[in-house]
Amino acid sequence: MNWHEEHGFIEDPFGTGKGAFVQQAVNLNQPAEELIYNIEAGNMVLIQGSKGTGKTTLVFAAVDKFRGERKVIYFDCEKDQVDIKKLMQNKYGIIGKVFNLLPKGMVLMLDNFKSLSKRDIQLAKYYYDNNYLRSIVFSGNGIELPENIKDRIGSRIIKLKQLTAKDAVELVKNRVGSLEFLPEKIIKKIHAKSKDTAEFLKNCSSACQKAADEGAAQVSEKHLSGKNE
Repeated sequence: MNWHEEHGFIEDPFGTGKGAFVQQAVNLNQPAEELIYNIEAGNMVLIQGSKGTGKTTLVFAAVDKFRGERKVIYFDCEKDQVDIKKLMQNKYGIIGKVFNLLPKGMVLMLDNFKSLSKRDIQLAKYYYDNNYLRSIVFSGNGIELPENIKDRIGSRIIKLKQLTAKDAVELVKNRVGSLEFLPEKIIKKIHAKSKDTAEFLKNCSSACQKAADEGAAQVSEKHLSGKNE
């Protein structure tokens, strides 16, 4: 049996799927407020940070905020080749493609935009300048952006930091509550062995599973060895 089922969780609380456990994130309340403000103000904005700092989680916090307006276009540029015009037309389905319809006032969120072509970036700017797009959110490093896009973004850069040991403890408590099965000192040791937040969460799950398989009352240091399965 999976460890989380033994402890009353329907799904693994350390899951790392896109958009998972957005409300349980740490250190993202202020960045989320800043991002939402910029979207409502109709700005271009950049979410900047190294891998595992919560860029995608922050993007999904904004997706949740504006989803009800049916005005959000989210795309993971790492996942597939981007076609900005097709993304716009897809909001109207097959009718949009047939009649070349483009929606107005959309919020375009481009996650992991590094693989986005310069042509598509300039096309996104065209749609923004002509009010088809209300706001554009770029999530990534920022170095790859053309100078004219950097100029439009200006100082509207939301910089995210790596998870600290204190943050890691808070994150686990947000995910599982006061679970005595995973002690705070072990959480900090798992954090020290992990290179980013995603790996930290996977390592927490792996350690919990090893302890559960042994029938241990708590996760201990001996459950931290080895790589994730």
